[in-house]
Amino acid sequence: MRLPELCLALLCAAGTGTEAPRAARERPLAPEHGEPGAARVDPRQAWMLLAGSPGRSSGERGRGGSGALTAPAGPGTPGKSTAGAGAGPAVPEELLRELQLLLRGTAKMCRTAGEGSKEEESSEGSAQRRVEAAFHCQTRADLAVEQKTWLELGQFYIPEGEEMFQRGPGLNLTSGQYTVPLAGFYTFSSTLHIARREPRRKRQGCRGSRLRVLICVQSCCQHNSHLESVSQLESSGELFTISVTGTLYLQAGQHASVFVDNTAGSPLTVQSGSDFSAVLLGV
Repeated sequence: MRLPELCLALLCAAGTGTEAPRAARERPLAPEHGEPGAARVDPRQAWMLLAGSPGRSSGERGRGGSGALTAPAGPGTPGKSTAGAGAGPAVPEELLRELQLLLRGTAKMCRTAGEGSKEEESSEGSAQRRVEAAFHCQTRADLAVEQKTWLELGQFYIPEGEEMFQRGPGLNLTSGQYTVPLAGFYTFSSTLHIARREPRRKRQGCRGSRLRVLICVQSCCQHNSHLESVSQLESSGELFTISVTGTLYLQAGQHASVFVDNTAGSPLTVQSGSDFSAVLLGV
């Protein structure tokens, strides 16, 4: 039996004395003309429906004998019993027990639904978590890299209206050093556009000449973890691109920056628009 029907039956059972409940007596017997949709609930019919519902066990219906039913009489008429007066008082207690079971089941369903919605909100919140530390910048001007020298790249900027950004503190655009605000794993990337400054005929040919691009921690590439990419200069043209990408773990307060190592015998130029970026992956 559904919860609304059970509540109505309890109200009816409360009026099984010499007359029906007051609310039932004061309700009109039939809907008035001009009131579409008005409904009339007969307490006696609801009680008979409850007593004869298949959801009750045969033992509950048979306390006063086989198929015993106790029905409330109409207004002003004493109640009639088909199997003695002993079965009447136990009926409201059984109805209350059934109501309690229904309410417990409803409460459990509500709790389960609430926990499910909280899990969905939690998963959505984790999927949409804000990135706490990230940046993407590019060089403002051309940078010369002389032969046989190291150079730590600087003079970056974040142009407006382009796909460059900064999230969180720690980026020094002038020095090119990014000091991480949180300890964790960071993915770094740098793409440099390189141009040769001397004509091919004036270059000093030297086998093994190469250009290295590194992303180093604490400006110390020999002793700390770093990312590295190498390009052989003898096979490169007048203008070429070299990139380095990878993941490093940094403690809070450590910095990372881009280095260029030119082992060739001719100078090179890192053109403006070369970029440097990092994103915090997790702790």
